[in-house]
Amino acid sequence: MKKNGIFPPLSSGPLIIRTAFTVALLFLLLLFPVAAPAAGVTGDSRTYFQSRETVDNTKVLGAYEYLDLAVQNRGPETITFHTGGWLRYDITGEDFDKKSNSDLQYAYLSFKSKTDNAVVNLGRVMVFEGVAAERVDGVYARTDLMGGFGISGFGGSPVEIGSGAQNATIYGSRFSHQLSDIYKIGVSYLEENKDGSVSRKEEGVDLWMHPLSKVELLGRSGYNAVTKGWMENAYYLFLGPFEKLRLNTEVSQISYKDYFSSATSAAFKFQAGVLDPNETVRILGEEASYAVTDKMLVSADYKLYRYEIAGHAEYFGGKIKYSLSGAGLGGSLHRMEGSTSNLRYSEYRVYGYKKFGKIDLALDIIDVSYDSPLNGVKDAYSTSLAVLYDLKTEWKVGADIEYSHNPDFDKDIRAFVKLLYRFGAGVNGGG
Repeated sequence: MKKNGIFPPLSSGPLIIRTAFTVALLFLLLLFPVAAPAAGVTGDSRTYFQSRETVDNTKVLGAYEYLDLAVQNRGPETITFHTGGWLRYDITGEDFDKKSNSDLQYAYLSFKSKTDNAVVNLGRVMVFEGVAAERVDGVYARTDLMGGFGISGFGGSPVEIGSGAQNATIYGSRFSHQLSDIYKIGVSYLEENKDGSVSRKEEGVDLWMHPLSKVELLGRSGYNAVTKGWMENAYYLFLGPFEKLRLNTEVSQISYKDYFSSATSAAFKFQAGVLDPNETVRILGEEASYAVTDKMLVSADYKLYRYEIAGHAEYFGGKIKYSLSGAGLGGSLHRMEGSTSNLRYSEYRVYGYKKFGKIDLALDIIDVSYDSPLNGVKDAYSTSLAVLYDLKTEWKVGADIEYSHNPDFDKDIRAFVKLLYRFGAGVNGGG
């Protein structure tokens, strides 16, 4: 089993998750008393059990719980409370150097007006505004202004992986203008301070343009004002459909030093030889897809990766998809031509899915054939089978099994059992 760090130990323990959901119920009682017109509680529970092996061959059976909850009124005022988090526990064995860990992902009270698209969120909020993709213990607000203008802002303490931020604050804003169905452009700013000094200062531009019915452009640029370099420039052009043809173009550039500057010492220190922090990559990509029939789609794609240090690589190939009502199958063939031996290989994939009444079945097979063996392995492959059964409208149960063979592990078997539950309850007011 690969130790990939998907669930790293975080500072938020199980107690904070229990506290968040307790607070949610208190908000339900305080915000929506018996005299209120009506209130509702909705949520999703996703429970997973996974059998795996760690890098040192320790067998681990882990349990994971993801819970999302929303409490909202149904009266004239729009006030809602949202919270969600996850908990991991190793039933047998121990992975990630810790028997259990958890994270409160978000927990906030939201006020939304019926005009001006105005929203104010208080608590642990998730912010996606321009250069910001953050979790913040604080406040987030946005509103539309006159003449197509809009503004948003946030501030508080950053929620960070690991021991957490010490004496840290973060704030930012985004100002935008839009002309309905034609364009939307925004400029944004973010600053983070730790122990009285600036640790991050980023500026950005994002845009969406739709000048013609078959032309659409998406893009963003981010500038690191601390390192004084461009972190990222990424732009995507979508053309079509022209009869049955669509064209998608990508042009992007990422400077690792500027993009990861705030995490360079932690991120690159433990990955020496894997990722060079001084690397810069430029990507040029094109994909053309053609609808042969209303059920069959074929496409060809090409990407050129140009690295300043590692050299260059070309990735190209084609895909085919065939869809029916409740079923489908597809396949792809790609070639990677890079400057190093581990970036010279052919990649094959076939997959299919079918619905039998209440049962969903999916099969996926991938094979990677290296030009030169890596760790003695010429062909790396994986096969996965997934089954999902609808017990009721609210309940689903399923299982996944994956078998793989690759340069890192001679045999990797993973079993995954999942239980999904969507619930909802109304609280009607009384007189």
